[in-house]
Amino acid sequence: MSDTATSAATSAPKRRPVGRPRGDGKPHLTRDMVLSAAARLMAIHGYGGTSIRMIAKDLKASPASLFHLFESKAELLNELIAFAAAPSLAFYAQVNELDLPPDVTLYKSVFEETRMVASFDREQAGLFYLPELRQPEFATAQQVRADMVTHFHWLIIEGCTSGLMATAHPALAAEQVFQLTETSIMAGENVADLTPDEQALAAADLALHGLLVDPARLENIRQQAAQIVLTIDRIAVE
Repeated sequence: MSDTATSAATSAPKRRPVGRPRGDGKPHLTRDMVLSAAARLMAIHGYGGTSIRMIAKDLKASPASLFHLFESKAELLNELIAFAAAPSLAFYAQVNELDLPPDVTLYKSVFEETRMVASFDREQAGLFYLPELRQPEFATAQQVRADMVTHFHWLIIEGCTSGLMATAHPALAAEQVFQLTETSIMAGENVADLTPDEQALAAADLALHGLLVDPARLENIRQQAAQIVLTIDRIAVE
């Protein structure tokens, strides 16, 4: 390090540790605190209708303090989608390590993903349908979703290779199955009388029934999947 850099480093004020109370007794902002507030506000007002100033006001902080954590609102939304998807991606990694038949893993994945989505407040789940996410500046968020679909894609390919499943277009089938897990967001009052578990069971049954070479195996697959104790632990947005 140069003398100039050393001098600047020693003379610069030290940052307070994240999470420690400030002099006025308020906790310092963390990225998770900002993401939670942004999720709640964007779910209600949309991306365009939610400003950094609005998020800062909700947190009783200054806009400058948010820009200290996120360079832009676009960066915030990219990270918010990754933040929301993290439990699913962690679950996919864990369930793949169990070395189960691909049809059982696929059933469990569809069940858990649907159950989590159905458990969300519908406005919060709608974050994944923000139209702005199609824009190039949200390539990070788009990649997160692609990574989630890839989990389903490879399970379907493995199922077809092993003779358990059949489809002419595995990539299309993966996208269709993944979208099936999200239908609770759009279904609204049509599924209001169904519990998240009932919605999850219906989605997993439909997905596997359409892919299995021998649909008679569905009951056995359902039973095996029910024995897997892993779940997707969604991040609560306060």
